[in-house]
Amino acid sequence: MNGHGYLTDTLLVAMERARTGALNRRQMLKLGALIGAAGLLPGAVTAQAREIVFAMWGGDAEEGYSKVWGEPFTARTGIPVVMDGTGPSPGRVRAMVDAGNVTWDIIDGGVGTQASLGALDAVEETDYAIFDREKVLPGMDYRWGSTVFVYGSVMTYDSAAFKGEEPQNWADFWDVKRFPGKRVFYKYMAGALEAALLADGVPLDQLYPLDVDRALAKIEEIKDHIVLWDTGASSQQLFRDGEVTMGQLWHTRANLLADESAGRFRYTFNQGMLQPGVMSVAKNNPAGKQLAMEFLASMQDPKSQLELFDLLGNGPANPEAVAMLSAERNKGNPGSPENMKSMVLQNADWYGENIVPVTKRFLDLLSS
Repeated sequence: MNGHGYLTDTLLVAMERARTGALNRRQMLKLGALIGAAGLLPGAVTAQAREIVFAMWGGDAEEGYSKVWGEPFTARTGIPVVMDGTGPSPGRVRAMVDAGNVTWDIIDGGVGTQASLGALDAVEETDYAIFDREKVLPGMDYRWGSTVFVYGSVMTYDSAAFKGEEPQNWADFWDVKRFPGKRVFYKYMAGALEAALLADGVPLDQLYPLDVDRALAKIEEIKDHIVLWDTGASSQQLFRDGEVTMGQLWHTRANLLADESAGRFRYTFNQGMLQPGVMSVAKNNPAGKQLAMEFLASMQDPKSQLELFDLLGNGPANPEAVAMLSAERNKGNPGSPENMKSMVLQNADWYGENIVPVTKRFLDLLSS
């Protein structure tokens, strides 16, 4: 379920960068073209669709999605894109499908969402005759969702808080004596259990299936030092306000912190969680699976993905695009070969089966 929050936050990051002057209006419009679609869709297909309904999570992102995805797509194809900001929760998607009254086409979700909804036959299988499997990083070719970029949940810290020492891994994160201060985690849990198990000595390649009891016991050790963030903006603000000295943030927000603080706030990809940016297509969606898949396939263009990386820091999902990056530029790419060696890829099957009940246990622990 964490994927929908990240997609929403991507647009907020772009708007914040525009506000500070890092992106100009022309770049914002260019970003919209990149995200909306990298090329024209076949006229024979697009002419059949009256509109595309994009189910997302409302707030500021509703206007942002319209500008960067909806309007450019409509300009190229003549097909209106309608934003539904009421939130495509798995329960609502399933209810629509069960009732035979599907009104959404594109679902703003993530690896866990696509797995859980796929198991319920509520979203379409990815058509890899259209969405090219060879243009996706290894392990990210999901059955019920299409990966169009990658991001990461990374350890972030205030380098001015620890008298010259800098934490290197999650074991350091758990050491509240050497590295004092509050810590912050995502309230929807994604990445927190992995961090706890790594801090407890579990090897990176042996994390899944997650030992939930062990992870929660480890989290309980520092429970009094933990606060939770629920939006990318709030995670960033907690550092600005000095309320936390360390945290697990989306790397795009960690980048913003590093830039605005002239390097005071830092982060590492070491032991971070690599997360695919995944979109799904609702089962029996009104616009049709063909159009939706061609829309997503157009986002695999390597040049477009590189420009998206330059604008926002979202890593390319297409290996061809990754290979075009210099070694220096790949240092900031969560999907680079070097960074992927030290990160764990979020396991779609585990999240699909466990995200709802385990998140409840996580929140119950921290609120007790």
